[in-house]
Amino acid sequence: MTTDPRFARSADSLADAVLALAAERPIERVTVTEVARLAGVTRATFYNHATSPAALLAQVLERELDEIRADFLGQVAADPGGVEQIWRASELVLVGHVLAHQAVYRQGLTAADDPRGSVLATLVANHVEVSLGALARSHGMPEAGPEATRVAMAAAFVGQGTAGALRAWLNTPAPLDPDEAVDALLSLIPPMWFAVARA
Repeated sequence: MTTDPRFARSADSLADAVLALAAERPIERVTVTEVARLAGVTRATFYNHATSPAALLAQVLERELDEIRADFLGQVAADPGGVEQIWRASELVLVGHVLAHQAVYRQGLTAADDPRGSVLATLVANHVEVSLGALARSHGMPEAGPEATRVAMAAAFVGQGTAGALRAWLNTPAPLDPDEAVDALLSLIPPMWFAVARA
């Protein structure tokens, strides 16, 4: 299937625009009109790509997060015995992703004045939760019953914790050290996950 070049150009322009605006203030405060104007497209074109600025930002960042997940799961499948090193490398890639979009994540994760919660906190938490759920399923964990519930709860716990930990890390004085962030994140992950990955 060939992508319409105009659609692809609009998608790239919208991605650049939403990242630029989300670096200035929380995405929940950005309007469709602002994104469309900065991207040089109409509101109708915007709605051909996303339902809201928050949804567009999530799409843009999810592309990178999905690649991180796929790479992690593929490496663990190929070398279950090396899970600690693979996990550390994957966490470094995740932290690198956050640093590459530091201004966006700083706005999105550290803005605490929205009682509904941050779109980016949910994005990061869901990324980790889905990744761990996929890891568990790929290693024969049941999809129903008490053990499945325990695994789902543990995945959600780590996901929410990762989002919170990254928020706290982004709030520390510069320079931000990715290795220190990863050391802290790995120390907080329940040991059961390493056992799951080795199973």
